[in-house]
Amino acid sequence: MSRPYPITIVDVFAESKLAGNQLAIVRNAADLTNDEMQAIALETNYSETTFVLAESETRATVRIFTPVRELPFAGHPTVGTAWLLAKGKGKITLDLPVGPVDVEFTEGIGWMTPPEVQFKGSFAIPDAAQLLGLEADDFSEQLPIELAEVGPKFLLCPVKDLAPLKRAKLNGELRSAYLAQGIGVQCVFVFTEEAYDDSADIASRMFFESSGLREDPATGSANAAFAAYLRKHRGNVGSVVVDQGVEIRRPSRFYLEVDEVLRVGGKVESVIEGILTL
Repeated sequence: MSRPYPITIVDVFAESKLAGNQLAIVRNAADLTNDEMQAIALETNYSETTFVLAESETRATVRIFTPVRELPFAGHPTVGTAWLLAKGKGKITLDLPVGPVDVEFTEGIGWMTPPEVQFKGSFAIPDAAQLLGLEADDFSEQLPIELAEVGPKFLLCPVKDLAPLKRAKLNGELRSAYLAQGIGVQCVFVFTEEAYDDSADIASRMFFESSGLREDPATGSANAAFAAYLRKHRGNVGSVVVDQGVEIRRPSRFYLEVDEVLRVGGKVESVIEGILTL
């Protein structure tokens, strides 16, 4: 006998449908095994799929899987799942492996309060240039290259302007070599303070590996790390708008609050609802 599970696909950090980062959300999933969750995540092949094990109006227990492994935390799955469960209104807490994460919805924007970001040291410009296929003088002189962790591990790379941002290409072999040395370049977030247009402050790209090297349309955890990085180096600068995913035709937008309390915000669009049968 087949087992049915409600499944919804949403676009997260999207200003309109068919933009942002896709997310599959499977509900009533408490009886799924780890192997089944992993197989479903590979079946959807999105950067992440979430599984709702228990839910109420104000709280839910959720697990997050990429096509190859479980994550303790990730941003767009958190905001997208919260949006679906809370119907885009009010406040809800998701109990994730990393701990409880609050998401509050105000005027169509879901605001996530991320876990604490831990900084793991600097990274040399020549090494970053080789990793991204760039030149040393492509990198900003105003901000450092830094390693950070907020569940996933990130290398935060500031470049001077849009030209090197568009040229950047992750060297997978070199990335693997750094990971083998225990250096946290699991995900590489490249950004510039030259935005695509006047409606934003930052343009960014994010590279990672999941069933092969990929570029992520929208990465909430990376932007959480970036918000903490901005506060560390620039202070409480207030509202910051970040665009990501433009080069891969999935434009995404983040609203950051860089203050005593960090928040990462974005909009969500529902695109598909159905039943998963196993």
